[in-house]
Amino acid sequence: MVSPLLADDADEETTTNNNGRGGTHIHLWQFLKELLHQPQLYGSCIRWLDRPKGVFKIEDSVRVARLWGKRKNRPAMNYDKLSRSIRQYYKKGIMKKTERSQRLVYQFCHPYCL
Repeated sequence: MVSPLLADDADEETTTNNNGRGGTHIHLWQFLKELLHQPQLYGSCIRWLDRPKGVFKIEDSVRVARLWGKRKNRPAMNYDKLSRSIRQYYKKGIMKKTERSQRLVYQFCHPYCL
């Protein structure tokens, strides 16, 4: 199911994987934005620090990793694995380190922060 906030973005369409593992086809950065757009549900585990700049903080890394694992049907997901994916986004220009490096604080690059 696609979050209503993301439904108008064609490349964020949610589908069933063809690899037999089930789950949905969604990128981690899209999933993080879904959580960030629902502070009433997930504000205790992830929140914006500076939304216009795309800066956010993961407050409960265990819960975020568990939610991501559940979405992707990967029960063994943990924060070490999730953060490795985030670091890959640095190379792809999707995310970057914040100016003042802080633990569990990340920043989306433009245009991903929109």
